[in-house]
This record gives sequence, C-alpha cells and structure tokens, in this order.
Amino acid sequence: MSQPDWISEGPKIRPKQSSGNMDVLSGIPPATDESADRTAMISARLKSIYRRAVLPVEKRYRYDYFFESPLLTDVEFDAKPQVLLVGQYSVGKTSFIRYLLSRDFPGQRIGPEPTTDRFTVLINGPDERTIPGNALSVHPDLPFRGLERFGVSFLSRFEGSQLPSSVLRSITL
Repeated sequence: MSQPDWISEGPKIRPKQSSGNMDVLSGIPPATDESADRTAMISARLKSIYRRAVLPVEKRYRYDYFFESPLLTDVEFDAKPQVLLVGQYSVGKTSFIRYLLSRDFPGQRIGPEPTTDRFTVLINGPDERTIPGNALSVHPDLPFRGLERFGVSFLSRFEGSQLPSSVLRSITL
C-alpha cells in the first residue's frame, strides 16, 4: 500500500509574508465579509441551541453547583479560540510566542533559569499593557470569569498581556 503524497513530502514551512492582503502565518487571504457573516450565523445558532436545550438541563440539575463550573454566557460563545502552551521551563514557549507575534510582548521574561512564574494570556488590544489576573477575571467582555473559582492565590499568578497584533485578532494565546 502506497503512502499519500502529503506524507512523503514532509512538512512545508512557509516564510512569513508581509503582504497587506495576506495572513502573516498561513499565507491565506483575510476573511471576507461573507465568511464573517457565516461565522456569526453559526455562533448565533449554537447560542440558541445551548439556551433552548442545554441550559435548562444544566439549571435543573444544578450543573454549576455540583461541577463548580459556571454556566456559559455569550462571552464564551463569542470568544476567539484560545491556544494553550504548556511545557517545562526553558524549552522555548516564550521564544515560540515571540516568533509567532514577530515581536516582544509586555511582561515577558526569558532566561536560562525558570523565569516565568505565572500564567500569561496574550490578547489583542490597541495599546501595550499588562493586566492583573483579578481584573481579567471580572472583565465583562473577556472569557475568564470561570477562573475566579481558583481563588486569589491563582489570580495573583495570572496576568494578561495586551498588545496590537494581527495574529491575536484571530486567537488568544
């Protein structure tokens, strides 16, 4: 049995492009209004299904109480996909993020010894700043409200790094 062509060719790594009409990472043209409308329509339908079929069951059986997980809100449905990077210290997580963003970000620390003693979320925003974890967890437009249940000890080690980035318009790191 022969292998498909894509296996024998190996991975293809595209160099970053700076063209104004192409996505920096993938080389794919930016989303059109039609695809944005379709995404909004699918999101609205999912919210409707959740509210009509799932939420009543969660409320009836007190899902939020027994599983210590808050019920979903529109913010969670509307949030961008979140990418989690996990690994031992000094394996290149921060360097990988710097490569993706093509820049440094507020609050980053790099060194041969363990330098990252906190959980950092990178979000797109108009200016560069660091946001404390407790502020992120109570912000009404961000999907981090569920982290409040881990308490002040966790939230003191959680921070947000906001910066303008074309990559962060589509995902949260």
